[in-house]
Amino acid sequence: MRYLLVRILIIIFLILVPLAFLSRCAERNSPCKDHSKEMIYWEDKSAKISFNDILSKQSLEDFKPKANPSLNLGYSKSAFWYYWKPNFPHQSARYWLVVDNPLIDYLDFYQVEEAGTWIERRMGDNQPFTNRIIPIRPFSLRLTEGAYQKGIFIRIQSEGSIRFPMEVCKGDVIIANAAQTEIAYGLFYGSILFISIYQLLSYFYSRNITFLTYSFFGFTLSIFLASHSGHLQEFFYPTLGGISNYINHISSSLSIVFGTYFIYSFFPFMKENKIYRTTVYVSLILSGSISFLTFLIPYSILSRLIPFHSLAIVIFYFVILAKRKLNYSEKWIRRGIIVVLISIIIAVMRNYSLIPNSFFTLHIVKISQFIQVLFFALATSSQYKMIEQYALTTITEKNTALKLAKSKSEILAYLSHEIRSPIHSMLAYLELLTEKENNNENKSELKLVQKSAEHVVALISNILEQSRLEAGKVEIQKETFYLQTLIDDITLEQRPIAKQKELILEVVSSEDLPKSIWGDPLRIHQVLTNLISNAIKFTKSGKVILSIAKWNDQICFSVTDSGLGIKSEEIESLFDEFKQANHSIYKQFGGTGLGLSISKSLLNLMGSDLKLKTEMDVGSEFYFLINIS
Repeated sequence: MRYLLVRILIIIFLILVPLAFLSRCAERNSPCKDHSKEMIYWEDKSAKISFNDILSKQSLEDFKPKANPSLNLGYSKSAFWYYWKPNFPHQSARYWLVVDNPLIDYLDFYQVEEAGTWIERRMGDNQPFTNRIIPIRPFSLRLTEGAYQKGIFIRIQSEGSIRFPMEVCKGDVIIANAAQTEIAYGLFYGSILFISIYQLLSYFYSRNITFLTYSFFGFTLSIFLASHSGHLQEFFYPTLGGISNYINHISSSLSIVFGTYFIYSFFPFMKENKIYRTTVYVSLILSGSISFLTFLIPYSILSRLIPFHSLAIVIFYFVILAKRKLNYSEKWIRRGIIVVLISIIIAVMRNYSLIPNSFFTLHIVKISQFIQVLFFALATSSQYKMIEQYALTTITEKNTALKLAKSKSEILAYLSHEIRSPIHSMLAYLELLTEKENNNENKSELKLVQKSAEHVVALISNILEQSRLEAGKVEIQKETFYLQTLIDDITLEQRPIAKQKELILEVVSSEDLPKSIWGDPLRIHQVLTNLISNAIKFTKSGKVILSIAKWNDQICFSVTDSGLGIKSEEIESLFDEFKQANHSIYKQFGGTGLGLSISKSLLNLMGSDLKLKTEMDVGSEFYFLINIS
């Protein structure tokens, strides 16, 4: 923890000191001069006093200088009237009064024009951008000769924290500064949008939700910052006024939502912790609700709550990550959180007039957000490399596994064939010996050996079939065949086996069955034989029913037994290779557990699937559909 605090202090030093130096240089070298110290103001707490009232009823003696002009006026419902009279001589050069704060809701200028009358100029964020004398983001007013004689009155009212930076510039300087600023902003927004688009493309490649949320975070953050700086109104809705506040809050809430979920999705351990997961979801709901509350709650209230809400989320993540050992990419996320934490604290202090306005404090949010975006991009790029490496490793492992599986299946197929051939010869000799043997005791022992050999043949046949399926060497050979002939062949084979267990094998066929159908009779025969054999094996008493019915353009084959039934938790693994419902069934009934797996695989090759209905101590029904068209 001690080392982490040292690192935090180093990050603060490396960020704040250069920015403070740049801030000081920018203020000293600015071609515009700050005259805010020369202004006097009066607070209209009712916010209803008109300019005529100011001229007729209000004396300049009621106006007073601001104690610290570099501080914000803070959050207030009052209207503020400023008065300023230029203390420098009128020259041939045209001077302009510039207020570089596009977030002021109402900004009205009153000065004497050439005709000798007071003229009102309404500007501010609630007015269309087209109302401005010069089409640039800062509010500007050309000083007339009357302004040097009688001064200028300015009325300010805003629902946010009121900041009134007033400078005087020459006309050509205003245009040059505006052009340079727009180039800087273009690079700023272009960088964020480029990173966001890159993250979106990364999502389409990896399908990792982290990249998608980060991309949306970048897009919504760009909208928020562009609205905050006045660029949205300048380029997207210049003829409209009064909607920037809504866009500010909506884009702010969405960027908080996506930023919160991005960090949450980046750290898997948070999803495993119920407290962390619940806290994140609650914060997401609260952040998302801000978008709707924007239309219900006054801007002045929400503009105070949102920074503290953001601060709470950032502190939550910082506390969680402070004591954890993080990898390379995760450390960049923590560094980004530290930068944002510092910027929010500075912004809140500035809004509440605790620290003065300067180039640094005014642009801390934009600077920190840009640094945060870069840090998060470094984190996701590291994660992207890990995903690429994992994907390459996975593809290599998958190809290797496929080759091994294919080799294994080919070996099994070869060995099964080589083993089955001599066993068939043994079966033939056993059958001849059994027929020639007259001693009943020897005859029964020979039949036992013969039965064991048949079991081995069945086992090897199943293994061979499974290996051929895995190797992709089983082909479906479709042809037209007689359905009744198939049913008769199957029942002729299975009825003697059912009779040995004193079971009834019943066949139920619907009357609308076609005489012939299109399909693979050999594979359908194999599947039904497996299902009926299993049904007979696991049924102690009662009957086994083979049902065949027509369903539109399909034939439904169903095998129902009155056996043990299957537990719900055992159904999922029932169709796996070498799996049976449980070990006790294997001990009681034997078998390889390949029959259902083979049947399901064969049906999948035929474009069908094996389904199951079961109930404990009642029985089971296996069924499948075959297309006949």
